[in-house]
Amino acid sequence: MGFNRKKSWLKKGLALMTSLTLLMGTIGCGGQTEETTSSKAPEETKKEESGQETAASSGNAFEELSLEGVELTIWAPIYWVGKTMTYDDNEAWQKVQEETGVKLTFIHPPAGEETEQFNLMIASDSLPDIICTGWGGDGLFIGGRDKYVEDEIIIPLDDLIDTYAPDYKEVIEKVVVKEQQKDFYTDNGNLTAFYAISPYEEWCYNGILIRQDWMEELGLERPYTMEQYENVLTQFKEKKGAQSPLILPKTGIDGFSGVFMTAWGIGPGFYQENGTVKYGPVQSEFKEYLKLMNDWYEKGLIDKDFSTRDDDAMKRMMTTGVSGMIMHSPDTVGSWMNGVSPIMTGGYPVLEEGQRVNYRLTNYQVRPQFSYSITTACKNPEAAVKFLNYGYTKEGYMLYNYGIEGETYNLTGETVTYNGIEYPLVEYTDKMLNNPDYPVLDAILTFKTHMGPFIRFEHEGNPALDMQNAEIRKALTEEADTGLNIPMTTLNAEEGKEYARIMNQIQTYQDTAVLQFIMGTKSLDEFDSYVSDMKKLEIETAISYQQAALERYNNR
Repeated sequence: MGFNRKKSWLKKGLALMTSLTLLMGTIGCGGQTEETTSSKAPEETKKEESGQETAASSGNAFEELSLEGVELTIWAPIYWVGKTMTYDDNEAWQKVQEETGVKLTFIHPPAGEETEQFNLMIASDSLPDIICTGWGGDGLFIGGRDKYVEDEIIIPLDDLIDTYAPDYKEVIEKVVVKEQQKDFYTDNGNLTAFYAISPYEEWCYNGILIRQDWMEELGLERPYTMEQYENVLTQFKEKKGAQSPLILPKTGIDGFSGVFMTAWGIGPGFYQENGTVKYGPVQSEFKEYLKLMNDWYEKGLIDKDFSTRDDDAMKRMMTTGVSGMIMHSPDTVGSWMNGVSPIMTGGYPVLEEGQRVNYRLTNYQVRPQFSYSITTACKNPEAAVKFLNYGYTKEGYMLYNYGIEGETYNLTGETVTYNGIEYPLVEYTDKMLNNPDYPVLDAILTFKTHMGPFIRFEHEGNPALDMQNAEIRKALTEEADTGLNIPMTTLNAEEGKEYARIMNQIQTYQDTAVLQFIMGTKSLDEFDSYVSDMKKLEIETAISYQQAALERYNNR
């Protein structure tokens, strides 16, 4: 079935290309005199007229395709449950169905079992019409999307999008900057998904957050260097009675922006330096990071039990004066600290004044999280494509981003312009901001959507992003560069399987060793032995896979 479907798309694509070529020929001759036009041979004129008819017919196909009564099944993970147990309960998704005429049936794998359930679904050959990746993004397709096209799991969408998703195509070409347009395509040149697209680079949402009230009471300035950070933590301990001034991430490494590590010019995982891929936790500079963290741990500046803390514990520690500094999202910590203290961010930690960090969490315009792909089981891929196109129309992106006009938001009459395109600004109602039954984070998941197949307005559309948090996220974005970051690369099928095996054992060993180094149960004299063990576990092979993926990406 998948093979025949591919052949039909190819025929449509060739017909459309032929039509467009002929039409362009007609347009190119439009400036000729009447005499020149009338002198064409009858056969040539007939071909041209045929081309115009075919192009017109292709152009009308989108309008002529009705979605009324179309039924589609969507497999979609939910990672933030809140009070919304399924997308069926989400008011925005309900309204989308009402507006498009499509009846959606959602299939939600249990939280924490997304990858396992996805693999079982693929193995059972029981496919839905549409697959949503969830927070795992393209990583859900182990071995890369091209493999799933070759195995006839998902379909290439290029030709269908040309005809049935004109708004999505226009957004790709006009909203996304040219150097990121390649992110839509696989190494083999396939366009296989509808992605969340931002008209700008979204602000970084993770970094160092500090209790501002303590900083002001102690007369402390915003820290930048390691020495300044140590002074702040020491003051918190000695003068504010903080038992655990700094809460480190559970693994001892900030996997988002590599905070503290990046001061030595390395990333928290894979990164690239002048086109050469490296792995931060095996670099010699990583030893210096571990040495500093161990020193702070021994001095009582780091929470002794950081490796066991969940969000509830961290919230309790930050709000009760046990801790005063954390690496987290300002949206989340800001909500914790509401009524306790404002929060502020420290500068990206550096070794010396004037140094600039070259690695941080990066939100590209094309977001792989919660992307939507159509499977070979879909009996009406044309309708599925037209339905997914809705999120890139004004009606669609307003609904997905803000909810229902008059209920969750009202238009302000003002607009904002990005890349020459004007977008309306809104003001949220109390239903979204001050709902006694739905805290803001729950309201986001109940009355609107956070990520999915639409133009996404994080800065304007996230009701949890207040002015203070916005300023923090803006600073976290502007105060570091991304020269060491690796773009949206993909591993091929052969690499993907081996890579998953290697990194599973690498991560297990690394997590244990890093905690031992920081807590002092393993001497840093054993660091070289640790690196040797990582090589035995094939980290260099994993690096070579990432290197190959980067080179393929650069050649797209």
